[in-house]
Formats: sequence, C-alpha cells, structure tokens
Amino acid sequence: MRIHVAVALVLGVACLLAGCTNRAEDVTEPLTSSPAVPESTGPVTTAVEDAAIAIETPFMDGDVGTPVSVTGTADVVDAALTVRVLGEDGGELAAIVVNASCGDGCRGTFATELSYFVDRRQPGTIEVSGVGGDGDPALASVPVVLFPP
Repeated sequence: MRIHVAVALVLGVACLLAGCTNRAEDVTEPLTSSPAVPESTGPVTTAVEDAAIAIETPFMDGDVGTPVSVTGTADVVDAALTVRVLGEDGGELAAIVVNASCGDGCRGTFATELSYFVDRRQPGTIEVSGVGGDGDPALASVPVVLFPP
C-alpha cells in the first residue's frame, strides 16, 4: 500500500511541475456525463464507475481492515473529493474530504486512509464523490468486506 501512496505523490508532483492542461488533444477517452449520486440504501454489490473518478484501491470485494487505504484518480471541480466508508446498512462509518493532485480539467491522483469501527465482519462500500467538470455529481464506489480490528 505504501508503494501506491508513493506513486500517487510522485504523479502529483509531476503534474505540478509539468503544469496541468485542458487541451482537447489530451483527451483519450470519450467524454460522458456523470450519473446522479444515488442515495445510499445499503452496500454496493458491483463497482460503480464514473468517468470523473476512478478508485484504484481497495479492490472490488477485497477484505479491508482499519485503517483502510483508498487511492485513485479524479478530474473534479476544485480537485475536491469526499471519501466514505459505508457499513452493510449503508450507514456512514467514516468520511474525509481530500484533494486530488490536480482538477478542473486535468486528472490528478488522490490517496487517504480512513479509520472505522465494526464489531463483526460485514459487507461494506468505499465511496468517492465530487463534482464533475460538467457540474453534475460524480460518484465511484467499490464493494468490500469490512472486518473488525
């Protein structure tokens, strides 16, 4: 996990040194609008992907302990993201606001750790949200298995 954080930091510094661009020729994927952020009604059973946010770790259906390391990339307004750990009932167990290394037209990296508490092994969800470049909510999530300390 420390390697992922180190890579995220190196990429963030590279983005700052090279300058983030918003040139049309830098786009390698077709642009799509972000889906509306759904209300949390329970754990996600499949990964929710969004063009604006990609979760790299933890892996889908992976076992996670506390603290859980969450890494990924995003292109969101003001580079601002909310990372949450949700329990099996969809209730929030932990949340933190983080910044990607770049935003507003360029894809940056993010990395954080969240501590949570559960008293037994249970399905859960890691959720990352922000505001996409088009102004619509952006959301990515991955189902995980939470286990107690």
